[in-house]
Amino acid sequence: MKDPFDIIIFDSKEISFTRSVGGVLSAVIDGAVYPEITLHQAFPFKKPSQFISVWEKNDRELGVIRDTKELDQESKNEIEKELRFRYIIPIVARVQSISEEMGLWIFQLVTDRGDLQLIMQNIHEHIQFIASDRLVITDMDGNRCEIPDIKLLDAHSRRELEKII
Repeated sequence: MKDPFDIIIFDSKEISFTRSVGGVLSAVIDGAVYPEITLHQAFPFKKPSQFISVWEKNDRELGVIRDTKELDQESKNEIEKELRFRYIIPIVARVQSISEEMGLWIFQLVTDRGDLQLIMQNIHEHIQFIASDRLVITDMDGNRCEIPDIKLLDAHSRRELEKII
């Protein structure tokens, strides 16, 4: 009997991903077709291309992709698209303002999904550096956004962030 705690690591040459006409992510693994699968990002989130868990429609884990960089280009694109959809995290394009009012920090942001306001009490508990220039900001209600690279923001945005980091 197979140990239910065994983790299967896929051989990158034996797995591929495509999207059906209806937009559902499907996979071919070792020649077997899985017409509807889901993906889950494993920790650490600072390595977004590594350790992607692949699940069947019936909530059974099929295995783990060690690194999507080892896959063909179409598979990499589809995985990235699926994870971006699954883990909707707005990407900050501009920091309009960061201000403190009555003990609350208010971030006015422009993201790839529109304007966003985040409110938090202790900013240092709500800002997480994923890498030296990449950070995730989470407000008091659990809303999140990401700045993939602080250096790529405009000068105004960087000045606003310098107030707090």
